[in-house]
Amino acid sequence: GVGGLAAAVAGHLAERLGARRPTLVVVEPDRAACVLETARAGRPVRIAAGAPTVMAMLECYETSLVAWRILARAADAFMTVSEEDAVAAMNRLARPEAGDMAVVAGESGGAGLAGLLRVAGDAGARQALGCGAEARILVFNTEGATDTARYRDLVGLDPALVAGAGSAPDQ
Repeated sequence: GVGGLAAAVAGHLAERLGARRPTLVVVEPDRAACVLETARAGRPVRIAAGAPTVMAMLECYETSLVAWRILARAADAFMTVSEEDAVAAMNRLARPEAGDMAVVAGESGGAGLAGLLRVAGDAGARQALGCGAEARILVFNTEGATDTARYRDLVGLDPALVAGAGSAPDQ
């Protein structure tokens, strides 16, 4: 996206918690990484549009100036996730481990979990972000199944079934 939701959360946490605020990681699609590129440049930049991303609600090519003013001070890391990782996260949320709740997440909604899973699989990233055994992690799912047919194609389940399952569906 343009960084708006991340900036709102980061700004609020920085204001309320100061130095005790949690580590904030901004996650966006590989194919629309305007916030990451802005962070690299240290100033708002516009990136060229490329191949569309499955994470359509995050497909933006220019960071919000207002959001960047907050993220520049309050975000700790910026990363991207692939198309495949976002879809895998959707599927993992729809088919959780035994005892966990099933969650309907759209393609953009899966980005945050996809980012966490990438960090979890990288010892250096875990250490850099303080994701040890005692870490408490909050992931925002910013989107449900906005297109039921597309969700069925990507996940193989009806979102109503997932939403009503309460726990892992029998598929």
